[in-house]
Amino acid sequence: MSLSPSSHGLAGVDGPGKASLAAVVGYCEGNNVVAATIDAQLTAALSEENSFRESDIELRDMLLERQGSRNWVASAAGLLAVPVRGRLLAEHLSPTVGTVIETHPRASLLFALGEEFLVPIWEYKRGDEASKTHTRALWRAWSGAFGILPHEPVYHDGALDSLVCATVAHLYHHTPAALHKLRHEVAGRVGRGPF
Repeated sequence: MSLSPSSHGLAGVDGPGKASLAAVVGYCEGNNVVAATIDAQLTAALSEENSFRESDIELRDMLLERQGSRNWVASAAGLLAVPVRGRLLAEHLSPTVGTVIETHPRASLLFALGEEFLVPIWEYKRGDEASKTHTRALWRAWSGAFGILPHEPVYHDGALDSLVCATVAHLYHHTPAALHKLRHEVAGRVGRGPF
């Protein structure tokens, strides 16, 4: 999903929907995309052999302070293909898209919407009928919080994650102070950031 400023707020454009990595790159090459966020670990270092980066540990601690779960932040080893695909996408977007950053949609929902939405945030990824209700509530709250024009919600956790990622990309350029920035500053780091 992408967002574009309009005279009345942010408007959803082209999505959300499932797409191959090649289709995402093609979309960015064919449109004026200035920022993209990817829900995957985009950096790594040989020195972090337990596959938790310093930024992952920092985010896990921040989530505990807000009643979230440390388990929402998985290690690169635990996710297996996600970091590989994320880094591949970042590498292919970087010649076209000026800003490529990593994000964590569930943590973003908690930090932006607060503990009032803790139950829906905990449960929107379960895949049952109740999760659709939670996804709808989170979609509406997120859209209201960030002035995103009414858009028919897609009641799927991946669609909500896409909306969050698109919003974070917009905020990175227009309201960067609204974001928590976690730096992965370790010797031998490779990949793209920030997180």
